[in-house]
Amino acid sequence: MTHVDKFINDYDQDAYARWMFMLFRLPAAMQVLARKFVTSRLFCTWQGRRYRVTGASRFGDVWLTGNHDKDHGYDARVDVAECSDWGCMP
Repeated sequence: MTHVDKFINDYDQDAYARWMFMLFRLPAAMQVLARKFVTSRLFCTWQGRRYRVTGASRFGDVWLTGNHDKDHGYDARVDVAECSDWGCMP
């Protein structure tokens, strides 16, 4: 498994996805502020389907939901290396 922190520090990875994961990995108190100022969303393709990324855990996995309007929660927790086609659009 590729830990999301390793993905963030890999400059060969998508810069937008790295930025959004860095925000997801902030301490909870700072995430409250970050969400007020950064309204961007992150999407990816996993197993041939488009998902919204809602977070990343300290264990290294990323959180995906099929509901593109959902800000919190997830349908699946997956390895960041299994995802592709990162972007701000569904």
